[in-house]
Amino acid sequence: MALDEELLDAVAAGTSPPTLRFYGWSPPCLSLGYFQPADLVDLEACGRFHVDVVRRPTGGRAILHDRELTYSLSLPLAALGEEQAVVPSYRRLSLALVAGLRQAGYPVQAQPQAVDHRRESSPACFDRPAQHEVLLGGRKVVGSAQVRRGGALLQHGSILFTPQVEETVRLLRLTAPQREELRATMAAGVGGLESVHPVDPAELVAAIAQAIGQEFAVRILPLAGKTTRTR
Repeated sequence: MALDEELLDAVAAGTSPPTLRFYGWSPPCLSLGYFQPADLVDLEACGRFHVDVVRRPTGGRAILHDRELTYSLSLPLAALGEEQAVVPSYRRLSLALVAGLRQAGYPVQAQPQAVDHRRESSPACFDRPAQHEVLLGGRKVVGSAQVRRGGALLQHGSILFTPQVEETVRLLRLTAPQREELRATMAAGVGGLESVHPVDPAELVAAIAQAIGQEFAVRILPLAGKTTRTR
């Protein structure tokens, strides 16, 4: 994720072309949104279960990166044309993710309407879908977030292969009632691609990269080190 941030700055400075990345995590890692308090994390539990902890440059809530694929896209805001505002840009990128996932054989759709969660303060990202987030059978399977800097945008997110409800809940510092509430909410709202068929990560990457290339009418160029850029 530090490389994601470096790429954002390089794209903003004009020293890097728009860049698309995909990566996994070893060991598993809990990432916190930029504004989330660190004391939310149960560091003792993370150590016991061999889970790293990082803070993302983007907002949002806690995500456990395990049994998933992380994507990252850095591009100039100008590439979005008239859709540079946060919600239109999020919608456009979500529709590209939907197209790629459907091409890979997963019947996903984007959450169509705004959802008001102002009364809710869940610490975990994968509990309820926000507007334009990607759903499978009504359950959230992609959690994404953005940050903007110097006329450029970074959007990255987690594409879940399987729900990680208990694995996520046990890493957070919660009271017993909070733990039970979060466990129930996530169990009802989080999904995974493997509920449809097993995931081939290479095929999934190829399908999503092709869909993003088609959305922006660009050619995807693979680079050494498995970093992918667009022209």
